[in-house]
Amino acid sequence: MEKDGFVIEEDEFVIHLDVAGRTYPVKIKKGNEQEEFVIRQAVKRIQQHVIQFRQFYVKSVDDRDLLAMAAIQLAIDMVSLEEQTDTKPFTQKIQQLTKMLESYLPDK
Repeated sequence: MEKDGFVIEEDEFVIHLDVAGRTYPVKIKKGNEQEEFVIRQAVKRIQQHVIQFRQFYVKSVDDRDLLAMAAIQLAIDMVSLEEQTDTKPFTQKIQQLTKMLESYLPDK
């Protein structure tokens, strides 16, 4: 079946998201309420950033620019969080300490 320009499978449905006054259709698997919740929360954050930037720039910037600024801010936030949750340095240190400990322990 086709809806909103999408080919929709039987196990999918379309939700309509409003971002900066425009509506965007998004396909979601049926029965996946978590995915729908996450998508709606993401759109809510985008809207919050757009509103914040709109208040700061007092309508001197068009919606396209506001969306771009929101995308940049969200990408910065995402990169920052990824760096905070990067466990590679800890894993490497643990491996280094494990090797040091093993070198001090007698062989069995």
